[in-house]
Amino acid sequence: MFARSRPREGRPMGRVEIRIPLVTWRDGRPRFIPPESLRKLGYKGEDLRHGKSGPWFSLDEAIAWSQRRELEIVEKRAAIADGETTPKKLANAAERARLAGVTTISQLVEAFLDKNPRMKGVPIIDGKKRRKPLSAATVRGYRGSARVLEHLEDGAAWHEPADDVTPKVLTGILDKVEVKHGLAQARALRAMISAAYGFGRSKAGGYIVKHNPVAGLEDTLPVLEPRIRVGSIAEMVHLVAVCDALGFPDIGDSVTLGLYTAQRQADRLALEDSKITSEGILFHQRKKGGQPLLIPMVEILRDRVVAAAKRRADWRLNYAHVLIDERLRRPWDDHRYRKAFRVLRHAAAFGTLEKVEGKNAPTPMAVQLLGKVDVRAVMDAAGLKPMPSLADFHDQDLRDTAVTWLALAGCTKWEIASITGHSLKSIDEILKHYFGLHPELARSGMARMEKWRRTAR
Repeated sequence: MFARSRPREGRPMGRVEIRIPLVTWRDGRPRFIPPESLRKLGYKGEDLRHGKSGPWFSLDEAIAWSQRRELEIVEKRAAIADGETTPKKLANAAERARLAGVTTISQLVEAFLDKNPRMKGVPIIDGKKRRKPLSAATVRGYRGSARVLEHLEDGAAWHEPADDVTPKVLTGILDKVEVKHGLAQARALRAMISAAYGFGRSKAGGYIVKHNPVAGLEDTLPVLEPRIRVGSIAEMVHLVAVCDALGFPDIGDSVTLGLYTAQRQADRLALEDSKITSEGILFHQRKKGGQPLLIPMVEILRDRVVAAAKRRADWRLNYAHVLIDERLRRPWDDHRYRKAFRVLRHAAAFGTLEKVEGKNAPTPMAVQLLGKVDVRAVMDAAGLKPMPSLADFHDQDLRDTAVTWLALAGCTKWEIASITGHSLKSIDEILKHYFGLHPELARSGMARMEKWRRTAR
């Protein structure tokens, strides 16, 4: 009779639900899952936490976030009602940033690329302050880094407020770029971001940002290992022979000029006929501020220069340059030259225009230059077999190859420096990577020691 008055054991208590506008709780964690009406305003779902992997918002933090987001939505809807913008525009992050009156990363970078006079080849002169224009290669590098950042994770960072990028946030961006594109690209992006923020903080840039996140980076990207790739005599002979066989003696001329002058690509492409005299070739190295070098001309190089002049003798218009793009009949554009060199090198390495696996189509430049040529048939007719070791050889390696060949020929460091324009330190850096393991040097060294021992008293 007293059963009803007994306490019930094990009965669960009622569940407490915390309701916060715009916040959805999943497994005890706060998330924002916008309905269709808010998605049309450009909102996307997100975890409510500090950073992408930091601690989740506390209850108070979630409430504060909700209040801010509700106010933001009210302001956006008011802007639409007043005709200041449209829902379609609000779906764009840049438009949202404009309404908020902040400078986005995209706006900062675009201002740096489009408004910086140095990017347009104009020097900065302000009193005693002097800044030279940026080189075409530097400008291309900055623009390439900007594209990498723009497309990183579908533009996740591109339209974020520039002043919200802290050193910690930038470290995360650089890490993602390094994972996807490699260390060299990560370092290039860091350089571009530093330059862009530096411009944005200047008078010329309009003081559109307050800080430079690169200045506060704690984690430094490692320095790239120096690239030392020396071509063998057989590789270089083969590369030039393939260029000639496939109808690109102008590329073969450039390779030969690099091997027998050790000059950079830009200096080779800029060389004019008037700089070739009976005493040799006069180079003014651009990277060294116009350092003059008079390099005696070897017979193999002289023969190729004479042959090039004969090929172009009946042209209606001739340029003063030694190296000419003979398909377009004008001086080489450095960007086009690099692409053409890669096509010819790939053909020399594999006897085909397709990628190594054979599954991917040739590059557009390969199709443009050799699309109608049976590369393997031409090489077979010339007695040239593919040489896969050339696959990793770059035009820039011609300079290191020339330095090494000069040393193998018995030249002193001072003789090498007089030809190449290298500092003695740079020559040591190149040679120590190569000669430490070179058997020819070991053999000649022991032969000299043996000869010395026999004649020594």
